Amino acid sequence: MKKRLLLLTGCGLMSAAAMAADPYETWLTIQQQRGTEIELIRVANDKPLLATEETDAEVAGILEELDAIEEGNNDPEAAGESQ
Repeated sequence: MKKRLLLLTGCGLMSAAAMAADPYETWLTIQQQRGTEIELIRVANDKPLLATEETDAEVAGILEELDAIEEGNNDPEAAGESQ
């Protein structure tokens, strides 16, 4: 009887430890990924991805082109004649 009780207690402790290991491993994996994400954000903030130096004249030219395109799309008669 004592052997069975000892065996039952041992199996219960082993299974409890095995079940507790999965959430702990998941937590460790999340922490590792979090560190990687933080490092990527830090590096991305250090350097600009694209050069964003545009002069006012370039911006004004782009806006004029956009206005011309929008006017062309809003006038169906002019669009039909150009085709």
